[in-house]
Amino acid sequence: MPLIPILLEQQIYAAFKKLQTSAADTDAAQKDLAKDLATAIDSYIKGAIIIVPPGQLISGTGGGPAPVIGSTVAPSAPATIA
Repeated sequence: MPLIPILLEQQIYAAFKKLQTSAADTDAAQKDLAKDLATAIDSYIKGAIIIVPPGQLISGTGGGPAPVIGSTVAPSAPATIA
């Protein structure tokens, strides 16, 4: 999935709105906010599509008709992050 900043913004806004309407004590509410923000940022980052330039040596699992999942084993040009 490409990185779409508006989705992250919506999740962060929802976390702050949840904090604002929380009846919990301040410490618990702040911990909930931190957890919600961490989840939103983690999901956003892990949702990125990273395209390695063609012709790079890759080490990992997969093979066959499925794409190989792993890491480059040789220097390469910068990857594209969508």
